Amino acid sequence: MPTSGGFTTLSTTGWLVKFIEHRVKTDRRVLRLIQKWLKAGVLEEGKRIQSEVGTVQGGSISPLLSNIYLHYVLDLWVQQWRQKQAHGDVIFVRFAR
Repeated sequence: MPTSGGFTTLSTTGWLVKFIEHRVKTDRRVLRLIQKWLKAGVLEEGKRIQSEVGTVQGGSISPLLSNIYLHYVLDLWVQQWRQKQAHGDVIFVRFAR
């Protein structure tokens, strides 16, 4: 189930950061490091471009952030749907690439 536009439209101060805060409760240093990573921007043709929203596509942090986001947005929804509405076997596979 691909997400429209990948994770480029996520607000770096929005839901993704809230999910990370929920997941990384005990170590504020890790949270600050991830927030810095989200705001780092990208290099294009030797120039640094500030990132206003989203995550860097192809960045080494992207799979981790994708999995955190998908856990709260998709995995928990599927689990709830499976328990309340599904009948029979349900096989659900997703991965961040």
